[in-house]
Amino acid sequence: MRALLLTLALANLLFFGWSYWIDKPAAGRGPIAGVAPLRLVTVSGAPAPAAGGSAAAGATPAPGAARCASIGPLADEVVASVVGTALRARNYTPRQRTVQSDLTDGYWVYIDNLRDANAREQALRRLARAGVRDAAPLVNSGQVSVGLFSAQAGANLRAAAVRAAGLEPVIEARTHPAREIWFDVDLATDTPPPSVNALVQGLNLPTPPAWGACAAGAGSGSQAAAPPVSGSRAQ
Repeated sequence: MRALLLTLALANLLFFGWSYWIDKPAAGRGPIAGVAPLRLVTVSGAPAPAAGGSAAAGATPAPGAARCASIGPLADEVVASVVGTALRARNYTPRQRTVQSDLTDGYWVYIDNLRDANAREQALRRLARAGVRDAAPLVNSGQVSVGLFSAQAGANLRAAAVRAAGLEPVIEARTHPAREIWFDVDLATDTPPPSVNALVQGLNLPTPPAWGACAAGAGSGSQAAAPPVSGSRAQ
């Protein structure tokens, strides 16, 4: 029994010596060139962008970006003064511009190139047979007038009746020069323009103004000429 105890004690001493002086772990290798060391990270929400990176292409514009809106036409300085004051009272800075244009008064339908009296008389008879009995000859111009209309739709109907009589009608827009006033204002993209009814409150306007996009290159006090409306031969 004593020999067994001595044997176990000797074995423990030998194991202790071996583990302390002989069985040492090998030294760890240093970092491999070109390979970043591993590190633990904590995931919380979306990953942060890499340092020096740029925003993703096509990102949504920041809210509040400005856009240009235009209200008009305003017939005279009195109306423009009221609308401009109403815009400034709402903390806008309106930029006034003037547009020279031609306003349409109506549409004239006539037959041209009837220089001969017999040709004009024959045209009147053909028109009467087609149901057009209010035509009138214009001796000095060699024309036959077949009606003046406030809307183009009425002029088109009369032109069709003239054509049914075997004659060639002309539709001419009757215009006069006019000066129109517009206001351009900057609005946030997500902000609607002020109500037109609120801006013209108290004004008795036959045709109220309307909001639209600003004209290209429109600025404070700028002028733009609208193309004139000319007479055109009915097709």
